[in-house]
Amino acid sequence: MNLYVITFSPTGTSARVAAALVQGMSETGCPDVVTLDCTRAPLPAVSLARTDLAIVAAPVYGGKMAPLAKKRMERLRGDSTPCVLLCLYGNRAFEQAPADMADMARARGLVPVAAAAFIGEHSYSTPHTPIAAGRPDSDDLEQARRFGSLIAGSLRQRGPVPVDAALMGDEPSSPQSIANFRSFVAEYQRSRQENPKPLVPELDATLCNGCGLCALICPAGAIDPDTLAVDPAHCIKCCACVKGCERGARSLASPFAPVLSANYAQRKRPSLLLPS
Repeated sequence: MNLYVITFSPTGTSARVAAALVQGMSETGCPDVVTLDCTRAPLPAVSLARTDLAIVAAPVYGGKMAPLAKKRMERLRGDSTPCVLLCLYGNRAFEQAPADMADMARARGLVPVAAAAFIGEHSYSTPHTPIAAGRPDSDDLEQARRFGSLIAGSLRQRGPVPVDAALMGDEPSSPQSIANFRSFVAEYQRSRQENPKPLVPELDATLCNGCGLCALICPAGAIDPDTLAVDPAHCIKCCACVKGCERGARSLASPFAPVLSANYAQRKRPSLLLPS
């Protein structure tokens, strides 16, 4: 039996939670671990056996599994292979992401036997507009470790029992916060019709030393390695380039950041799902 850890993790949050989950499983006897990272390149053709176990970890974009993550996993194939679904969201809401990820998994021959939604620092988070800043933190990772141990125990005792990820309940935000956010989105959509300027990370030439790291770590290949210009058609706004630049030369002034920071500051807890 092999444990396949399959991650799409532009800023490392999904990968860190997946690693903590594996740590918890290892404490009770873990099979060989095969790590497959499709953050910057598609997975090769991978065939999993019915006796294997997969952990699939990816961020939430707009209430669903990140579209590029789905595309990168197209060549993954299972044979009724049990899997654990792990989605990371920025403290607002994970919405349909677990169900969306489960649909993707089943289409590739995987059977969800556990699922979780953890909080990761939002792509748009900045020191001035923090949104789940620093998460997953030590408490999150400890919960992931414990969840991994519970998954291992459930598999040992009961075998792979399917779960319905659509049953996962999001921790509710206040009605006022939801209303404020919806009002902002409606106004933003109206303003975009009048001024459809693309939103992409900007470069401060006075801080940039031309190292090209931003182009190297961009998961979508949206940054030209020679000019360091960003292609709006390919940028997924994950802000890997922003968070990965040690000189702070990249920034994304998202109009969503202030409203998210103001209305979703309450610390949400991870949502976990095991067979009942």
